[in-house]
Amino acid sequence: MYRIFLVLLLVVVTLQSCTTDSSDKTPPLLKTAGGLEYYWIKKSAPVKAEFGDLMALRMRIYAGDSCLYDGSVSGQPFWVQLTQSAYKGSIQEGLALMGRGDSACFYPVADSLFKFDLGIPMPDWVAPGSRLKLEVGVHRIRNEEGEITTFMGQQGIPDSCRTAAGAVRWKPNAAKSSKTKSGLLQNGVKYRLVGRMQSLNGQVIRAFTDQEPYYFVQGQDQIKPEGLGALLSSCSPGDSIWIVLPSWEAYGRQSLPEVGLEPYTTLYFQLRILSAR
Repeated sequence: MYRIFLVLLLVVVTLQSCTTDSSDKTPPLLKTAGGLEYYWIKKSAPVKAEFGDLMALRMRIYAGDSCLYDGSVSGQPFWVQLTQSAYKGSIQEGLALMGRGDSACFYPVADSLFKFDLGIPMPDWVAPGSRLKLEVGVHRIRNEEGEITTFMGQQGIPDSCRTAAGAVRWKPNAAKSSKTKSGLLQNGVKYRLVGRMQSLNGQVIRAFTDQEPYYFVQGQDQIKPEGLGALLSSCSPGDSIWIVLPSWEAYGRQSLPEVGLEPYTTLYFQLRILSAR
């Protein structure tokens, strides 16, 4: 399961400042089937998130009167993938009730949150059995599988190009492939890539030009993400190839701010593989 609240690791070191109006009266609490207590702040979305969907959240987290995390500080949404609950009362039970524009306040048990979602010891100053307060608003919902399927249809990529892991590998000029002439990439041999890496919406993340290609030695795990290297291993020098990597085959929930890569980004590569000069 994705560690949906790794951001709380910062709690052990420091607290962030955020405000809450303690004079507000808490509405009557509801409960999920697993026992997670919550109340609605806004409930209006006609379509709810489904398992596997990616949810961009606006979130604040409190332990008593202390604010542990305030998402408004960074101004960036916090991405979570909706999965089956790992335990009764999981925050995932609450997220499964929400759709775009909804907001709610949840009260998960701190012990379970740290043990199952964080996988780190609970700080001594958090009382055993106490409940955290999570104010959550759903900013956006994405279905990555659906996005890839739509993209394939728009580009005319056949379904047979989808791998068992969910990636897409397509040679648009397969009839002109040099495979029969030069064979597959050879371990220990240096090659270069020209082309680009982008998101499905067209944002170019990295470009590899004739003047500044990407060099790698086949078989030495020099290509990242690893999912890309695995698909290139069955190519030949001279091949032109399109590759779509879903986030679980790419960088997952990791972001790369230096190149503008958000968490859970689906990557699209247009590459040509050439011998090193």
